Amino acid sequence: MRKSIDVAYTFGGTRWKTAAVSIISLLKNRKGFNYRIFCIVKPEFFAKKAEQKIMSRLVAKFGKGGSTIKFIKFDYDNASVPLTEDMAFGGGVCYYKLDLFALLPKVDRIIYLDDDTIILRPLDELATLDLGDKYMMAFRPGQTFKITDADTDRYGELQPFNAGVLVLNLKSIRASRVHETFAELFKDEGLSYEQGLLSAAFKDKLAMYDGDTLYNHRMGQDFGTRGKQIAIIHYTGKKPWFFPTRRFFTWWNYAERSPFFGEFLKSFLHNFLLYIMVMLIPSKRLRHSLRNKYSK
Repeated sequence: MRKSIDVAYTFGGTRWKTAAVSIISLLKNRKGFNYRIFCIVKPEFFAKKAEQKIMSRLVAKFGKGGSTIKFIKFDYDNASVPLTEDMAFGGGVCYYKLDLFALLPKVDRIIYLDDDTIILRPLDELATLDLGDKYMMAFRPGQTFKITDADTDRYGELQPFNAGVLVLNLKSIRASRVHETFAELFKDEGLSYEQGLLSAAFKDKLAMYDGDTLYNHRMGQDFGTRGKQIAIIHYTGKKPWFFPTRRFFTWWNYAERSPFFGEFLKSFLHNFLLYIMVMLIPSKRLRHSLRNKYSK
């Protein structure tokens, strides 16, 4: 068996089941590779041992005993940026990735994946890419994206990317102490969440993967080699467990292997029927308001 590949997820108390589906896809398509899976979670989920046991059993089942999963409680008191458990985005879960360098002190390189990803083949190419002295490798966004209202006089031109799939050089980040700039950048509301913050902080040490980016509202990557199966689908628009999307059935193929299939299906039918009813409302203004409310 080849060397294990290190992968990290971050989630709170509501998205652990979709993270489990992503992990099932990762392990089902490992083809001889093992994974060390690190889950950085909210304190409330860290206390839920039953849910952790379910995920651990899934990793044992689909990883054939060769892959592992570890749950690490996010440390709000010593975070690089001031987060609170009750803030938007699930307690600032999208910012957890900023602290992987500290939360994984013995890991030098990590592949970060959002929970709304499906992995269709081994990630050994990402695990072995030569990063040199770069802090991070990112993918170009699969949809229109900008660093919101960033001050070009202060930052210059910033590189847009999607922060749902990243390769982080944790060793270089620790050694450079670049993380000490995160708190100040966090104050700038002109930067687009953690994507803008990282683009500004890592500006000269950011590598962009040059493979083709596919799909309007999600990211698929073939690592630039024609004829190869797409490695990652990232559902950055409407989520397949709520609405039909492109590559919709791919996600459900792995959800069906999870213990949550019935729950996902019930939720999907409820949301989809509700969405249809909203679209029948004659008032365009009210329809638009409700559609935004129920499509999140």
